Amino acid sequence: MAVAVKNTPEVASGSLLDRMAVASLAGAAYLLGTLGIVFYLIPSLGQSLGWEGNTALMLRILIQLAALVGLLVYGTRLLGPKTVPGVRAGIFVAFVGFFVILLLTRWASLWIEYWSYDRGWFSPTVGAILTAVIGLALLIFGGRLFLRPKSERFLVELEEQGWFSVRPYKALQGVRVRRGTIFGILVLIGAGIWTMLAHGTLRRWPHDWQLDVPFTGRVVLEARGDVSDEELAKYAPDWKSHLQDHTLVLDRSTFQQINMSVDPARFVKIKEPGSSSFAVGQVVARSEYEAEVKKIKSENGIEPQYEMPQPATGTLIYRSLTLLPSVQFTVPLLMLAAGIWLAWRVVNVPVFADFLIATEAEMNKVSWTTQRRLVQDTIVVLVTVVLMAFYLFSMDVMWKSILSWPPIGVLRISSEEQKGAAQPPEDRPW
Repeated sequence: MAVAVKNTPEVASGSLLDRMAVASLAGAAYLLGTLGIVFYLIPSLGQSLGWEGNTALMLRILIQLAALVGLLVYGTRLLGPKTVPGVRAGIFVAFVGFFVILLLTRWASLWIEYWSYDRGWFSPTVGAILTAVIGLALLIFGGRLFLRPKSERFLVELEEQGWFSVRPYKALQGVRVRRGTIFGILVLIGAGIWTMLAHGTLRRWPHDWQLDVPFTGRVVLEARGDVSDEELAKYAPDWKSHLQDHTLVLDRSTFQQINMSVDPARFVKIKEPGSSSFAVGQVVARSEYEAEVKKIKSENGIEPQYEMPQPATGTLIYRSLTLLPSVQFTVPLLMLAAGIWLAWRVVNVPVFADFLIATEAEMNKVSWTTQRRLVQDTIVVLVTVVLMAFYLFSMDVMWKSILSWPPIGVLRISSEEQKGAAQPPEDRPW
């Protein structure tokens, strides 16, 4: 007996460039380059050319849109009509994996920056090198994992599910049920988007979703605290004019060096000079203060009082990589686009599509009543329910009266209860 066997597509061939995983990595790199050209190169050129105003903004958006469509169409043609199975799924997984590696590297850099700046275990240069090594190690590990034959077979199976294809499944069958399913999914997604917009959820988020570049933090000085003029002049001779305009930007290490001059563990701020030679508000070394206190005690003088000096404060800013611009508008658009694609693909998944087709076939067997018959049956049901309600209410009142009649006495109602029931609601004690 002959048995049909489905042949699994090959995931690797003799040439390295013909391997599905390598082609997927090349496609992901092309996609990343496309986004870089559209969202970084073109805006940078616009700024260098001095494009300002609404007209220049609209022109730049049109250029970006045209470049995005053109590069995506060209990339689709590069794939060709006979794409190696699994390439589309591989491009998507590699693209998402790259951003996951970026986020993991940034998460690791937060600890490294803490150990470098706050603990002082090593210099910021060493910390930056260590962060780069971790990011490179994650890339190598992810690449080796991606190039495994088992991963390639997984990508082929993922693509065979139809999530990365526009081909419909039995497009002429179950049309009405499919349309209703698509409409229901879009209503749910639209309700979620409307809820976010109505409650202002996205307005509470940052304007852009940005990823800070590790070890590029700089501090915009806002208040000098008790730092002396001489200490600030060492690092910024023109600090007075910049501090007033909030434009004094210092390296993070420099900012820490400045605050070391008012470290509470080493310095104190004179609050009351007493019999000492200190002045009010003077910041002196703790050792010098203790020596002065010892001297005053020997002379039976008034000891000076001190308080903790205040360090300089500022806002930490980073050079950032914008992952998602204009979150308030981009997120709803992406959710809508993903919802449309999800709704269309779900009804074309073979297993679910066959279920919808069978559902419509069963619905076609149902004998639907006419509008006139439907109205008549509804009236009959409503009238019957009203009559039954009056009948049950009448029976309840009648049997209550009969059973509570004194000669029968089956249902006993005390005089207090009868009196309370006869009182108006506003006169009842409860």
